[in-house]
Amino acid sequence: MERTATPFFRGRVKIVQPRRGYRFSLDAVLLSSYVEGDGFALELGAGFGPVSLMVKSRLRNLKILALDLLEDYLKLLQEGIKLNGFQGIFPVAGDVRRPPLRKKFDLVFSNPPYLDPKKFRISPRRDVAISKWEVLGSLKEFLKTAFTYLKEEGEAFFVVGEGARDFKEKALKAGFNLEETVEVLEDEGVKFRLFRLKKGKASGKKSVFLMKSKGKYTPEMEEILRGTPLRPYLR
Repeated sequence: MERTATPFFRGRVKIVQPRRGYRFSLDAVLLSSYVEGDGFALELGAGFGPVSLMVKSRLRNLKILALDLLEDYLKLLQEGIKLNGFQGIFPVAGDVRRPPLRKKFDLVFSNPPYLDPKKFRISPRRDVAISKWEVLGSLKEFLKTAFTYLKEEGEAFFVVGEGARDFKEKALKAGFNLEETVEVLEDEGVKFRLFRLKKGKASGKKSVFLMKSKGKYTPEMEEILRGTPLRPYLR
């Protein structure tokens, strides 16, 4: 597989990814900037690890188990771990629907597939299709697994695009409560939504982040692209 090592966050982290096929995008960047906490985290559907690597570049003491079905992608993640000299990221091959896990985690985060294959034309590339379409794991199943393997006092972080269906209802059905919903805007339209979920009592807070205005990244988004946490820019 041809690959590239893409420098990000002003060169503080390098992402090893396929030259062709699925490549990480802004949803991964936004999720990585939104994740907060410490202890041991689980990433569901890690792929070649852009979110885990970017999170690790900010939260150096956080341990991360990165779970994905595609072993070729996990090999790229292993290359990325070595290239960046990171400690404490553990790639594990497994199906999110039947994960080979025996413990619970302080944090769970995921950029899950959410496109309905009946409504959106599926990519002919298998890796792209698995990453974005609900073909080998639905949003409902990702939420169920996140709930199962999250500690009672833990938090889960998700990002979905505008094509996601009924995330709130599915999260509540899985057992979660919504601590926070962040609408990421391009001008006045919603491009992405970020969610912070809990098992127990939650505030239900709603926040907004303006990513683009008049076709250009806002100064706040430019900071996010440099590796700054999202939290200070929410309103």
